[in-house]
Parts: sequence; structure tokens; C-alpha cells
Amino acid sequence: MTPARSPARRERGAVTPAMIVAALLLCVVAMGAITIGRLAAVRADAQRAADAGALAALQIVRDRGMPFDATARAAAEALARRNAALPARFQWRVTESADTVEIEVIAAIDVDQPTLVFAAGAAEVRGRSVARLPQRRFDDAERRLPKLVMALDYSGSMALPFSGGGARAIDVLEDSVEGLLGAALDIDYGAAFYSSGVFRTVGIGASAPNQIVSTMNAYDAGGSTNTGAALTSARNLLLAAPDTGRYVLLVSDGEPCCESDAFARGRAAATALWNAGVTIYTLEIRRSGSSAALDQFMTDVAGSPSSRRDPNFHFVATSAAALVDQFRNIVASIVCKVGPVSPAPSDPASLRVYLEQGGAERALPATDDLARDRALERYRWEPADATVRLTAAACDSVLDAGAEVVVRFDRPALAE
Repeated sequence: MTPARSPARRERGAVTPAMIVAALLLCVVAMGAITIGRLAAVRADAQRAADAGALAALQIVRDRGMPFDATARAAAEALARRNAALPARFQWRVTESADTVEIEVIAAIDVDQPTLVFAAGAAEVRGRSVARLPQRRFDDAERRLPKLVMALDYSGSMALPFSGGGARAIDVLEDSVEGLLGAALDIDYGAAFYSSGVFRTVGIGASAPNQIVSTMNAYDAGGSTNTGAALTSARNLLLAAPDTGRYVLLVSDGEPCCESDAFARGRAAATALWNAGVTIYTLEIRRSGSSAALDQFMTDVAGSPSSRRDPNFHFVATSAAALVDQFRNIVASIVCKVGPVSPAPSDPASLRVYLEQGGAERALPATDDLARDRALERYRWEPADATVRLTAAACDSVLDAGAEVVVRFDRPALAE
């Protein structure tokens, strides 16, 4: 007899403990990888939020001024949070120097993580950013009572009216000068009256305004135009007075005359003024018959010691009203300035000016007419010499009340 066989043992579908452990490990690794990937994504969000916050904060400082208070922080944080999917917290540090405002921000975001993989149920992810904004601080403005010598053309052509008729140029000029002297601007005046030569000078001093008016009342237009002699006399008057800012305002309607080297003498006299630290403004009275040579000459002798032959210092009047306006604009720009701002703003439209007192800043609006707004705190940017010109009221706040002028400009940039 053949013995009976036992049926074979069925092992299909059996799960060993090793397989269970391996599956658990794979789950842990998968969850860890997912969590690490999520942390990396959130960390990128935190960095973007930090960068955006730092740039937004400095943009607010540029446009609203200091201090960077709770209102400013809230505005910056609102912009920064748009760069993160999860809620973010922020820490701020503001550092200010004479040349920069620096803001450091740390953006922190909490990320949930599985306790099966990580001991803690949440992780804090951070992003850090530092941004800087250029600024310049000035604790004193150029002292008031700068010295201004007016070189006034009394040649025969000044008896002519402007194009189209109207008042004589000499009469309009005298009215402008007299109005200027009566405007109580903080300037020490002198004058050189010239035609074929310099026939009268008025030294810089307290009695100068009355002497200038008396001279204008005593003389009328006549003779030729000796511009070189006028500029030389202006230089002598300025060097005899203390240097609190030295300026010449040359007014003329005609080319230098009547020697063959008259133009060269005029340019040499301007160079001597620049070498002595004097800034020259020129005011050309232009008529329909005025020559291109006059325009070129008045540009050639205009400018500051560091910006010679600068057309930005050359002004033109083609009517009586324009003469009055240009005269006022030139003189008002001399009254008070700070700078130069170096390096100059790459974008002048970004310029913001503040007066700082006691840790708080107030913004100065821009103006196109310092004389008109002299009783208001205003400023005007002067690209020719990269300076900020202040109205008399703003200047008083600096010189008498101890305010600092703060100039901010250009766009903030990440520092690291």
C-alpha cells in the first residue's frame, strides 16, 4: 500500500514583521521628505517677505520721513505679508547714519510638522533681509547774509524797450532792484554800475541799499558795455568783505565792447572770480535783435567755481515781467542752501527733504519760486550744483531753531 501524502502548506499572503517595519520607515521617510520640502518652500516665502518688508519700509521712510513708528511698521508688514502664504511675524531694526538709513527685518513663519517624524509639532522658519536707502544730513545751512554784488549794465542800449515796446529795460531793471532791496531778504548787497567803464561802486555793508537806490536815481543809460571792468570791480568788492558765500549777478543786454579783446577780458575776469570762490549768475536781457554771441558770452561767464560756464546759471528775460521774475528767482536761490548732495541723486524725482527736530521729521514741499514762498518752509532742488535751496522760513528753522536738513533720494536696495 502507498502511504497517503500530507497537503502542502500554503504561505501566499503572509506579512512578516520586517515588511511592516520597512513600510513604516518608508512612510516616515516620505513624510520627512514632504515636510522638508514644505519647510524649504516656507523658508523661501519668509525670505521673500523679509526682502519685501525691508524695501517697503525704506520706501515709506523716504516718502513719509522718520521715525519708523507703529503706523509705518504696519504699512510695511501689510505689503510684506502678500509674499507669504502663511501668517508671518516681523522683527525690525532701524539704523541711521549721516549717509544711509538701514533697516534689518526678520520674518518668522510657523510650520506644522508631524510628531511621528519631528519631536516638536511646529517649526519656526525665518528669513532675514537688510536694505539701505541713501540720505544726507546737514546740521547747518550756508550762513545767511551771503554777499551779492550786482553788476548793472547802464549802457545806451538799456534805454531801449523790450521787443514789442513797453517800458525801457533800464527802468524795469531799476524797479526790480529797488523791489529786491525792499524785500528784506537776508543778503548783504554791493553794486558795480557800468557802461563804457565802471562809473560807480557801492561797497558791501548796511548802508548799501540806500546808496544803490540813490545811484539809480542819479544816473541814466548811456555809453557802451565794458563787462570785463564790471566783473573785476565786483571781485574787488567781494574780496573786501568776509566770505559768507560770495556771488555776482551780472545783468546786461549787450556784447562786451569796444576793444578787440573785450570778450577775452570778460572771460578772464569771470575766471578770476571763480578762482576766488565766487559764483556768477548772468541775467541776459534779450530782444529780437540780440545776437547769438551775447547769449554765448553770458553762458561762458556763468557758473560756480566747481561748475564753470554752466548754462544753468544763465537766465534770460525777454519781457519786463520775465525780467522781474528771473531777477527774483536768482536772488532767492542765493539766500540759503545745503549741499552739495554727493553723489547726486540718479533720479531727482525721488528726492525728499525733511527738517528734523527732537527726533521727529516734517516734510518740506518743493517749490518753483523761493521768493514767492519765502514765508513758508519749502525747498528747491538745484541740479547745477547738486544743492537744496531753502526758503527763508526753512532756513530760519535750521539756523535759529537747530533743525537738521535730511535729504533722501533714489530707491532702496537690498544690502545682502
